[in-house]
Amino acid sequence: MKVRVIIGAQAAYACIETDTTSMDVRLEPGRSAAQALREFADDLKGQSERLQKRAALAVAAADQLEAA
Repeated sequence: MKVRVIIGAQAAYACIETDTTSMDVRLEPGRSAAQALREFADDLKGQSERLQKRAALAVAAADQLEAA
């Protein structure tokens, strides 16, 4: 993995590259790059949990429709 921090006039970004993925993350001001990336990851994990719950609800609804 290759990680670079780019500081621009308006914002700072972490550019993350692997063999298969490239991702740019806008870094929140007032934090270290590492802390901002950890907070970004925590936000994504929270979004993922909410999406998984919604997906499970949709599957349960589909099951109920098929059983009717």
